Amino acid sequence: MQHVKVKYSEKPHLKEGTGWFSRWWYRRRVKHDNRQYNHYDQQRRTVTLRFLSLLGIAAAILIYSMVMPRPSSTVSTKLNQEMAFGNQGTNVALTKKIFNDETGLLELHFKFTGNVDDSITTGINMKRFKLSFAGDRYIQNGQSEYHIVATSPNTMVVQFEKLKTNFQDVRVSFADKTIDTESVKTAANDDESTTNKQAKTSDQLATIIINNDDKLPTNQQRKVLSKKQLVVAQTRTNIQEHEHNIKENRAAIKEWQAAIKEQTENVRATRQQMQDMTDKERSQANETIASYESKMTDLKKNISDAKTDIQSEKDKIKHLEKQKTKQQNGQLNVPKLAQ
Repeated sequence: MQHVKVKYSEKPHLKEGTGWFSRWWYRRRVKHDNRQYNHYDQQRRTVTLRFLSLLGIAAAILIYSMVMPRPSSTVSTKLNQEMAFGNQGTNVALTKKIFNDETGLLELHFKFTGNVDDSITTGINMKRFKLSFAGDRYIQNGQSEYHIVATSPNTMVVQFEKLKTNFQDVRVSFADKTIDTESVKTAANDDESTTNKQAKTSDQLATIIINNDDKLPTNQQRKVLSKKQLVVAQTRTNIQEHEHNIKENRAAIKEWQAAIKEQTENVRATRQQMQDMTDKERSQANETIASYESKMTDLKKNISDAKTDIQSEKDKIKHLEKQKTKQQNGQLNVPKLAQ
């Protein structure tokens, strides 16, 4: 610390010829006052440093809260979790989400299915689906944009542009505007209970939530893709799904063939043992053999069905390959969604 002189050392009051006691007393006063001044100066410095530290911490917290996403009380919807909406047995699921935390691009992929199986049904009409958006602090100065792109007869992509990189959550709600014929009332049934009406109304919406937490996949290289790029990418994904189904069916066929071989060996071994059996034991052995043969029949049927499924998957892949070629040439042939 720099030594600061006080007035006693700056303006000596000793006269020439002063005695030793006066000189000793004066030096003592100077040392005492300097030490006292240094003590208070140190206190001032300490208080100043503490105050500046508190200001720095407050500024850091403010900057952190502005840059980093705040925790949200909402929970993200799981991928591939089907959610029903409307009264026509339609389900929607979030299949993929990508976020570029540098540009504020959020890309969401959705798939629609019916209530019968995992494939699209004739009851689904994407033209009648309406989307609405909400969320907590996701709009950036009123400049955020979103684009809805149908990528196949039962899939769509929603692209958000210029989102706040520290958005808390984005919510996409789906409604089916298809006319519900069961809700049409006449004078004859106008007195029915409103309980059913309320139940149907509550089924109209499905809200999918995307929470900006550490589980949100980020890709800083992701850019806004064109409709053509999204459609072709979706077709590739569909092809990969069918190829995966073929692999699973082939693996299942191998397992079933191995099981048939085991059952055949069991039948052969049981028949060899029947020579030394009593009549009662032979009767039980025949029942066992019949059980083995019944299992083999079921397994052979499973193999036949799997081979049929494989051929069907191959036909679908061929169709998708042709469709992809047309899409790459600009013939997208996807539904037009009502905005």
